Amino acid sequence: MNGIVVIAISVVFLYVSVNFRYRVNKIAKNGLEAEGIVYDFVAGDNNESNTKYPIIRFVTSKKEWITETYAISSILGFFKKGQVVTVVYDPDNPKEFFVKSAITSYVISMAIILGIIMLVLGICTLFHVKF
Repeated sequence: MNGIVVIAISVVFLYVSVNFRYRVNKIAKNGLEAEGIVYDFVAGDNNESNTKYPIIRFVTSKKEWITETYAISSILGFFKKGQVVTVVYDPDNPKEFFVKSAITSYVISMAIILGIIMLVLGICTLFHVKF
């Protein structure tokens, strides 16, 4: 039964990671850049975790203020309050954005790799494969 649980968790993890990468690539294709700032932080849904998500604020080319919570948490200290960041946003829907940095690419890639490793371990556990 443990193998099935690990497989289910890894599939969800992979889905979220790949979906986020797809959204980033889609925005990057036609997106516009703006200078933003880490305005503040909001706590994650899990009260037992110290996960905090940065609230990013920026101005679009149409002079609209956008203040939104970013999808990647700051648990590893990647973001600091007041930090200036480069934002790439969808001009048709500026609330769809990502922070342009090596960190974003790194986190997404690591999440996908972790999901694949979890999936392989779940399948090995399910079929009693020993290493």
